[in-house]
Amino acid sequence: MILKEIDGKEFAKFRKNIKGGGFYQRTERKIVREKMGWKVWFLGVFNKDELVAAAFVMGKDGNLLVQMGPLMKKYDTKVLRYFAKALQDFAKEKQYVTLEIYPAELLSTRDVKGGVINEFNHDKTFKLFKDLNYSYMGRTVAVDPKVIRWMTVKDLSQFKDMAEVQASYKKNVRNKLRKISSGLKIHVLTDKKELAEWIAPLNSSNRKNGVEGWGRGIDYYEDIWDAFGDQVSFMEVRTKEDDKLVSSRIVFNFKDETETFSSGTIQELRQWNGMTYMQDWQIAECLKAGQKRINFYGIEGDFSNNNHLLEFKSGFGVIVEEYIGGFRFVVNPMKYRVQKTKRLIRRGGSFAKRKLKAIKK
Repeated sequence: MILKEIDGKEFAKFRKNIKGGGFYQRTERKIVREKMGWKVWFLGVFNKDELVAAAFVMGKDGNLLVQMGPLMKKYDTKVLRYFAKALQDFAKEKQYVTLEIYPAELLSTRDVKGGVINEFNHDKTFKLFKDLNYSYMGRTVAVDPKVIRWMTVKDLSQFKDMAEVQASYKKNVRNKLRKISSGLKIHVLTDKKELAEWIAPLNSSNRKNGVEGWGRGIDYYEDIWDAFGDQVSFMEVRTKEDDKLVSSRIVFNFKDETETFSSGTIQELRQWNGMTYMQDWQIAECLKAGQKRINFYGIEGDFSNNNHLLEFKSGFGVIVEEYIGGFRFVVNPMKYRVQKTKRLIRRGGSFAKRKLKAIKK
């Protein structure tokens, strides 16, 4: 086997009939990420002349990153082992400090109370990364901007119409829909200039949730608009009476699933339940299009009563998918220690300053 760089067309052709990877493993992200200062490669593993695995790989600030990859025609630990080892050499050649790989592998599926529906054994995956001196980054609970480890999805293949779908919702969701449906409407953006107002609900929700620093300003969404074309939709929920903007959402319409990527609501207009209305509308659109699966994206892996986002999404009869998470390889231990200590210094601490001096000596 050999690892080598491939072009975007070859990568797109390879991933065309492969499920998994989601938004993370899409050719169109290259332009978006490069504008954010990342270096991007499409790397492929060849067995003789056959491309058997490929990945969207990106690097910035000393870290080389593979999100939900590599993609493989069929899961093969020998191919994954080769990829993980060859990527270490690639990271050294490109002078990165760390390398992180987040395979697109499920650990479990769960109900909305956290009860396990299915568990999947990945002992071989854990072993191969350990053998190659990667450290496991753990079964994290928090939402990580690098890779979403917990996702909420709904299987639509079992429903013949929306009456059956809505019967699968919780009673409180059905009640909300009856109350609000006559007062709201959906607007799908047709002009990029509309993003200037569209982004307001997302900003409002981000302020409430304390995630304003994730670097997704208006430029980011404009780049997504340009890069993804008809694969992406920007939608709004507005009041019928006075056309007030209540909620916004960005949706990716891929062959294997629809992904609801980012959403938000003007906090002062929460009583309109705009997200409930949009969630139901989006499911109806998927059903009409023959889409078999809708991904409502990330949550915290916390099944307590305080997880308000999970509580909202659970009302639509979803299940939770838990992914395996990340494995880190330290390419340059000295620089890695310096980086860690500098981060501690930024947070404050005389001990960290003394430690940095010791490392430099």
